[in-house]
Amino acid sequence: MQVYVIRHGLSEGNAAGVIQGHTDSPLSEIGLVQATMLGRYFRREKINPDAIYASPLNRALQTAETIVGELDSPPEIVTIDGLKEADVGTLSGLTMEEAYEKYPGGWNLDINKWLDFSRADGESFEEFFGRVEGAVEELMVDWDLLEDRTVFFVVHAGTMRPLLKKLLDASSDMMYFTFGNCTHVRVEYRQIKHSVRKVLSDVVRIEKVAELLGEPDPCENFDDPVGKKIG
Repeated sequence: MQVYVIRHGLSEGNAAGVIQGHTDSPLSEIGLVQATMLGRYFRREKINPDAIYASPLNRALQTAETIVGELDSPPEIVTIDGLKEADVGTLSGLTMEEAYEKYPGGWNLDINKWLDFSRADGESFEEFFGRVEGAVEELMVDWDLLEDRTVFFVVHAGTMRPLLKKLLDASSDMMYFTFGNCTHVRVEYRQIKHSVRKVLSDVVRIEKVAELLGEPDPCENFDDPVGKKIG
């Protein structure tokens, strides 16, 4: 079994450099190009999902729908509230500079716990991770990890961390990763003698996908320092 965890394409909120959280920001024109490109890449590589789960927030759902539009006979997209981005509370819609200025003491400086927005009336680190991991656990109860099956998750940069933690049954919170728009991560489950080995086998950015397709990078000269962390 293999699982692809995909971050949404560049949203209008990403392009504006604001913290989004649960704000429902649609994809930008660049984001639509990224999602279309990723869908074409999956089709070329004959990567066909048997199930697709997505955050219901527009930027993730629109990415999933765009990818599906490039595939042959894809399954229906299932949206799950538990896969939403972290609730950032009153930081929503602010730039990082505005957030630091408005809440100078409202940040958890522990690099392993910075996804804690409880001081801004949002979710705590534990609430966020518990929500996402709980949603994934409900799905995994019915999985046969050694089955010949492919699953897609289309979510957010913040959500990818607890999601991957649960998929890999990892002790780490994955806080040392950053994920650009339309980055996809592949997790595989392999049988090693009498046990199942959980492997993070690929982290592929959309720039690499463009290179593999022989096409220009749709996001060249654009950096998204906020969205790589949470978006």
